[in-house]
Amino acid sequence: MYIPCVILALIVLANIYLGARKAAAGEPVPMLFGFSPLVVLSGSMEPAIYPGDVVLIRRQAEEAYQVGDIATYLDGATVYTHRIAAIDNGFYTMKGDANNTTDEVITADRFMGKVVLIIPKLGYLILFIKRPVGMAVMAIAVLLVAYSGALIQKIRKKPVGAKR
Repeated sequence: MYIPCVILALIVLANIYLGARKAAAGEPVPMLFGFSPLVVLSGSMEPAIYPGDVVLIRRQAEEAYQVGDIATYLDGATVYTHRIAAIDNGFYTMKGDANNTTDEVITADRFMGKVVLIIPKLGYLILFIKRPVGMAVMAIAVLLVAYSGALIQKIRKKPVGAKR
């Protein structure tokens, strides 16, 4: 009964940690154990990745990046998740699958990580929860889940015919 609450609590704590690192340290892509979840906002990677999808990226060594990998990189403070179209002597040409042209050529030190998991549409929920109304709905849901077990047990223990 408490397993969903524990999982939810771990997810919330991980997001608080990542958010605090982003705000306090100014890290555009904070990592937890070498991983970071990101919400995709544009359609530049369609049909592989759609707006509203969540990508989980993993930090990896520079030499591990290959042509065809989908990787996240920084351009100033802007984060892009595009496919590696070509590699030439340590320079990487990036391109969004839906884009007509390639991005600028980058070096591996600008990579934040390689996409290892795509979770469709979860980003819409995450973006909703970040809004005040979403936070209120989430808080109510957590309270309902946390107290539903105790409430059900109380109801079941009442003798038959007892007033409720």
